[in-house]
Amino acid sequence: MDKVIIAGMGVEGGSVTVYGRQVDGVWSFWQEGSSMDFDENDDEVWRGWSSDPVPELSAALPGQWWMMCPTEVHPEFVARLRGEYERCRAAEASRDTPFWHGRWMELLAEPSQEAWQEKGPS
Repeated sequence: MDKVIIAGMGVEGGSVTVYGRQVDGVWSFWQEGSSMDFDENDDEVWRGWSSDPVPELSAALPGQWWMMCPTEVHPEFVARLRGEYERCRAAEASRDTPFWHGRWMELLAEPSQEAWQEKGPS
């Protein structure tokens, strides 16, 4: 199976996409992204990067990912990511609600039957 986008998210100065691939019934997950940095002349430099594949989705998520702006979530991984989101938010209960919480809730809602039929399985 080709790689599929599991989740996309961004922050000021960069973005990260969590990808997954299933081979012989076993999933692996990794990150690919870009970030802005400054060179010795204080000029912007964009750097791309990727992580090594891991067997657990939670291990492939970037640090404090729930504080990032989500752009997409694969429908087949909504429930798993929602569980991780709730776990991470509960662990950080002393923090303010992230600015992007509403967008996360929108993307992590169970798709309606009508929306699923319109879009179809990926």
